[in-house]
Amino acid sequence: MPLISVFFGIVIRMWHDDHPPPHIHVEYQGFEALVDIRTGRISQGGLPRKVAAIVAEWCQVHQDELMHNWNRAQRFEPLQPIQGQIVIKLLEARYLGHCRLELLFSDGHLGVFDVGAYLAARSGPLLDELHSESYLQRFLIDAGALGWPNGLELSPMRLYELCEAREAA
Repeated sequence: MPLISVFFGIVIRMWHDDHPPPHIHVEYQGFEALVDIRTGRISQGGLPRKVAAIVAEWCQVHQDELMHNWNRAQRFEPLQPIQGQIVIKLLEARYLGHCRLELLFSDGHLGVFDVGAYLAARSGPLLDELHSESYLQRFLIDAGALGWPNGLELSPMRLYELCEAREAA
């Protein structure tokens, strides 16, 4: 099966003349899954939760390239490799006060995430505790994502998009 990409130990492959819907074959440390290119969701098999999230985000970033490869595969043409390590990860976070976090990303981008503004536009049971400033300060970084003890984890790529740019000190 042609190799499309390898990143973080995740192997992405695609068959020629494979069955619809458009999908990739993902392998990671003995786990295997079929992942829908358009949604990033696992349709068969299984992956660890964090790996599944990374693959879903990677599919979103590379959807056009993946669909181009899918179409090439259906025509029995050679497939093109796709860069793997452009997935953004969170490296550091620091509480600035007033419900704001300074975030440093794997590409060197430094930005400020306004949690108060984020919460004003969203609701849900996992977000409720973040209205407490003391709980908000209990953030952690897990596998490159921003999270809290209640299980909430926010996509590093989404945080990257939401952050106001900040000059590095």
